[in-house]
Amino acid sequence: MNKLKKSFCLLTACVLAAGMLGSCSSAGENRSEVEDLREEPSSSSEPAPSEESSQPEETVIRNPLTGEAGFSEDAVGMRPVTVMINNIGQALPQRGIAAADVMFEIVVEGGITRMMGVYADIDSIPYVGPVRSARHYYVSLSEGLNAIYTHFGGSPAAYNYISQYGVDDVDGQYATDAFYQDTWRAQTYGREHSFFIDGASIREQAESEGISLEGDFTPLFDFYTDQVVVPSGGTADDVFVPFSGSYNAEFFYDEATGLYEKYRNGEPHVDADTEETVTYTNVLILYSTVSAYGDGTERRELDLSAGDGWYISAGGREEISWSKGGVEDPLTLTDSSGDPLTVNVGKTYICITDGSYESQVTFTGTSDGA
Repeated sequence: MNKLKKSFCLLTACVLAAGMLGSCSSAGENRSEVEDLREEPSSSSEPAPSEESSQPEETVIRNPLTGEAGFSEDAVGMRPVTVMINNIGQALPQRGIAAADVMFEIVVEGGITRMMGVYADIDSIPYVGPVRSARHYYVSLSEGLNAIYTHFGGSPAAYNYISQYGVDDVDGQYATDAFYQDTWRAQTYGREHSFFIDGASIREQAESEGISLEGDFTPLFDFYTDQVVVPSGGTADDVFVPFSGSYNAEFFYDEATGLYEKYRNGEPHVDADTEETVTYTNVLILYSTVSAYGDGTERRELDLSAGDGWYISAGGREEISWSKGGVEDPLTLTDSSGDPLTVNVGKTYICITDGSYESQVTFTGTSDGA
């Protein structure tokens, strides 16, 4: 913003009177707010330059999935990438999960869960995996972000979605050469637990298939870019989220870092590349209805129409609502007032679990999850 200060003097002559010097007034500030990608530079005690000599404001490019500054200019206007990640014991330790901007976890079959990492910058994706097969509700979540969906195989329902909705995907079932195979994992745990892929390989494969890397998408939330806001609906220093009788996630808040350390089935969830427990600024719990898919297998169906849940950050929590609707519709999150959800800057973990487990979701100092 510029201050435009104008000074002028008015000399008035009156008959048989001395001249009088008039003074001028300063125009007030006219401040307009620029959202998302642009911030004002720091204020200075020096006089504001004239309009003719003013310099353009400093541009701060923010990651659309985390709100963090320093996002690559080359990644602006590019589509995000989603990657299906194996989450059973033989897949541990996984790689590349700490680099995901957003991580989803949902039950798939037999009580086990699968994860889907969302990456805003394709060129910053390290080797991720083990990459596992698609499920149709994950396809829907990815399509709502207009993402390039990366997987290795898939259920019949997932392939139906991919075909019906023209999903842009990189599939190891048909593009094995795009993936790196860890031979030790293949020999020790099995072929299905051994494939990894990085951003450079996803880019190369997508371009070879004529998939456009450019495109718009609707970010999941707005961000508090100038402060940390503690949700006021209760404490949340220790958050426990069950997905089934055998799989759960737990998040421990570290006040010193302002981050939640993520645990998997009671053990620290570690990324093999960093050798550290993965951490998140925000945790979302979304309640849905999980049921049998009805194809004679243990595969699950997930209702992605609408529901309620919790937003957790900075040791606090608040009730939220969510909706999605169609496969290509974005996931929409609103706060307790019905306004678009605004979250603290940083990475987010999203747990989607069956509403029947709501009474078993617990927070610090509570036993009923209320």
